[in-house]
Amino acid sequence: MNKECSHCGQYFEPEPGFYLGAMFVSYGFNTAVFIAIWVAVSLLKPDYSLTLLLTLIGVAILVLTPFIYRISRSMWIAFFVPFRGKDLPSSN
Repeated sequence: MNKECSHCGQYFEPEPGFYLGAMFVSYGFNTAVFIAIWVAVSLLKPDYSLTLLLTLIGVAILVLTPFIYRISRSMWIAFFVPFRGKDLPSSN
């Protein structure tokens, strides 16, 4: 992640440990992925095995981890840092 925004100069690391709260956002996304896969497997293959379910969930979480990591950090900073759209410097 960049230290600051190249367009507006917003500093992305306000204090040490700021992004620890993003773990909770990430946990929510991972829970949503778990439930979505569980429902999909239950509908597509009602007599599924626990091994199949855990394998699919494990692979999906491993593949989606980089995406979920970035999104959760972006959402966390969006909760606490107000967007100043009209205050941005002109790009002329």
